[in-house]
Amino acid sequence: MIALGVDAWNLPGDHRGIGRYLRAILREWRQWARERVAVTLIVPEWHTWTVRARYVGEVDDSPYRVVSRRFHARAGLDALWFPFNGCSWTRFSLPAAATLHDASNFVVPDYAPATQGIFRTAAERCSALMTDSVFAQRELARELGLAPERLIPIPLGVDPPRAPQPVALDVRSLQPYVLYVGAPEWRKGFDVLQAAMMRVAQERPELRLVATSELGYVDDATLAALYRGCTLLAFPSRYEGFGLPVLEAMSYGAPVVASNASAVPEAGGDAACYVEPGDEAGLATAILRVAGDPAYAADLRQRGLRRAAEFSWRRTAEMTLAIISALPSHRAESRSFP
Repeated sequence: MIALGVDAWNLPGDHRGIGRYLRAILREWRQWARERVAVTLIVPEWHTWTVRARYVGEVDDSPYRVVSRRFHARAGLDALWFPFNGCSWTRFSLPAAATLHDASNFVVPDYAPATQGIFRTAAERCSALMTDSVFAQRELARELGLAPERLIPIPLGVDPPRAPQPVALDVRSLQPYVLYVGAPEWRKGFDVLQAAMMRVAQERPELRLVATSELGYVDDATLAALYRGCTLLAFPSRYEGFGLPVLEAMSYGAPVVASNASAVPEAGGDAACYVEPGDEAGLATAILRVAGDPAYAADLRQRGLRRAAEFSWRRTAEMTLAIISALPSHRAESRSFP
């Protein structure tokens, strides 16, 4: 049994990529690894009694200990895991692992360059480093000056499709629609998609764009309904460490049109219709093809269902725990940390 402190500083604030990643792994560990790992949530606040409910409420009210960074050395921990892209705090002496999801903040112009420091700290202070794809492994190794083998690529998982249930959003009234899941960022290619949809409108004016970023908070049930109801998912990202929405859409039987950039093909395999990043004309052509060719769309659906079935959060959680469990145990040293 490893007593593991998990850096949970952004758990209440992140209901998208990394937050979903962390929740999925903790859920899997609770279900099948109770005898192998005991998790303690490490939080920035020293007055944990006032914030505990907020943190455990993010993980299905599971009875985790919640410990302040200030007092983590007294918690009898064996190791620490930093899942939120680097070390958000540095005053620790325990063996540590970190997940660095991609190198966007190094290579995408003006994309959170201030966060490069916590990546470098993780590279210096953590015994084990994980990432989401072989592409991200290469990119991070180059930017951080590391041997690639120091970064272990662990693919993300996808949940089985949720059973249909009533949601507040009237999805049927939106149809037919192209779905976009993610923030409206340049990195994600949202500008290219908007331009492509203007071209699409010339031939298919009824085919609208629905972006989750414009719907406000979208819970899991609503997102599932959107995946089920869409004509296709468009994922034109210029730079991606993995591309989880690609697999999620496929798991619901949605055809996917995606860029062939960065790590996206590692997620989509041979089950997506690929276009060059930044090519608005090519993207429009691909959208019109999928929307107008039922046989081609059906083939993408079947390929996508098979592709999504190859990925599971159980495997992601198992591989992550194996890396963390291989860290040396310094419990005695942690108790003497000032």
